[in-house]
Amino acid sequence: MFKFILIFCWIGFSSAKDCMLTIVAKNIRVGKGNVMAAIWKDEKSFFKTPLTSKSLKADKQALEFSFELPEGEYAISVYQNINENNKLDLWIFNMPKEPVGFGNNFRPKFSAPKFRDCAINLNEPIKVEIELK
Repeated sequence: MFKFILIFCWIGFSSAKDCMLTIVAKNIRVGKGNVMAAIWKDEKSFFKTPLTSKSLKADKQALEFSFELPEGEYAISVYQNINENNKLDLWIFNMPKEPVGFGNNFRPKFSAPKFRDCAINLNEPIKVEIELK
């Protein structure tokens, strides 16, 4: 009986599948710093602690980032760190000085985006394109 319970638990825990999320960041200023892509799990952690992130040298006009993630809802942000200080530099009123892009190609107007503005549902492998501006 104990073996059946273990097998049932193993099946239940292993049924959550991972999906490949590919992000294509476009409009990169070639030769200027790095490009950082970050994945955010929920509103609570949004712009505080990313679930995961990757950085690539800005050596092409378009860069591709791949993340293997469990099915779920995730927000995406991408920015080009031109001066390589490992942070997004901001003007007055928290307007970005460096090129940025968000999931759904959301463009904030007067405030920082919310998690829902940039969120995608990941339940199969997908590729999203994000324009940096």
